[in-house]
Amino acid sequence: MSIIHFLIGVTNSPSSLIKAFQNYFTAFNWQKLAESLINHILEIILISIFFWLVNFIGKRLLTNGLHKYHHLNDAIPSRAVTLLALVVNIFHYVVLFFYLYALLSIIGVPVGTLVAGAGIISIAVGLGAQGLVSDIVNGLFILLDGQLDVGDQVTIQNINGKVTEIGLRSTQVLSDDGTTNYIPNRSITAIANHSRNDQVVSIFLAFESLTDLASAKDLVTKTTSELANKLNEVTTDPTVTSPIQDVNGNIGLRVKMYVENGTVDQIQRTFLQNYLTILTENKLRIINNQLLQTKK
Repeated sequence: MSIIHFLIGVTNSPSSLIKAFQNYFTAFNWQKLAESLINHILEIILISIFFWLVNFIGKRLLTNGLHKYHHLNDAIPSRAVTLLALVVNIFHYVVLFFYLYALLSIIGVPVGTLVAGAGIISIAVGLGAQGLVSDIVNGLFILLDGQLDVGDQVTIQNINGKVTEIGLRSTQVLSDDGTTNYIPNRSITAIANHSRNDQVVSIFLAFESLTDLASAKDLVTKTTSELANKLNEVTTDPTVTSPIQDVNGNIGLRVKMYVENGTVDQIQRTFLQNYLTILTENKLRIINNQLLQTKK
């Protein structure tokens, strides 16, 4: 069966796609193909080595070039990593395409006729290539809009974690438990990016005796001011609010501040440790189930 008859059979109706494929591959001369593989085995090995070198050297040159661009133009590191991943990904698929084209041409498969045929579009659609196209298009829009960068802490499709790779087909998110999540780009409809702005640290301290609240406020205010002046990660002047009641009905004080992205846990531990130390030294006892809140 000729490739033209095959394409006509495909474009007649969607239901004829499977039958057309069956007829085409049944009529294909597999013995001739096997003989061609054997006769051109050395040529296939050489062309494989050539394209492997092209892929290896090309990726190395792209990586070095992007690093040089980053230093000269003071680009954002995460954006540079994201751009590198995308460019390398595209380069890999281009090299793979030309390798397969060369390989099929060597063994005698009529690749040019197959690609040139107008009916190949309907074949691609019938095989579900529209999903691949949606992945690529959506991925490009995500990158062009700057919605994601490698290293960002995000929530996508109820998956929380750090972006490790943005590819043409999918985005990889590493969860806190070590799970790598592969999310098709076409399914990404909403992104919560936690790595773009300063984050809020809120610490609530409740005391066993309300008579201790006034003394505690003075000590906490002084400690907070001293720490904030030492820590560059604190981006705004902290506020100490008292008295205040939490959701459990406890009366106490709340310390609130903005910090650099990614430093929430570190800053919270530092301040809380100093609060516990100074309050213990002054025999001011807090309730053990104090509420710690972190808003992103």
